Amino acid sequence: MDMDKRVFAWQIVTWCSLSVGVLIGYVFSLNFANVLCCVVGWALFSLGMYVHYLSHKAHPKAHEDIDAINYVATEGIYSWVRHPGYLGLALAFFGVAIAFGSVPALIVAASLTISHYVQAVKEEDLLLRRFGDVYAKYMEKVPDRFVPIRKVIRACGKTVGG
Repeated sequence: MDMDKRVFAWQIVTWCSLSVGVLIGYVFSLNFANVLCCVVGWALFSLGMYVHYLSHKAHPKAHEDIDAINYVATEGIYSWVRHPGYLGLALAFFGVAIAFGSVPALIVAASLTISHYVQAVKEEDLLLRRFGDVYAKYMEKVPDRFVPIRKVIRACGKTVGG
């Protein structure tokens, strides 16, 4: 199976499993949805999809096989986090789960997020082997995989200190 078909199949499995989580919540009365959950959840989903869009805008080859990627994306959202696509998906997963107030969907969202984290760690190993010092320097410049905590702290330190 080529890369496009694998990615498409994984996307189907991902979103179907999240949908099944929501449905199980309804069937077994495990949902806690209210207006606030709905608003927060859909806002989180929208933010996640926007972050994911920005990752593809900055790195159109992100879903391609590692052999097809011939550069390290460092601009745009990639200057803040190393895996913005996965961050966007995680935000979207949790957004859907919260919007529907579904405990099973929250469990699925957590599982999918962990799966994407593991994938990111594997990808970084491949990228280090493929790009060597270029990727190592990028990792130093952009220290966070998903949430730009250290980058924000550095920026605040520069602002406060001088």
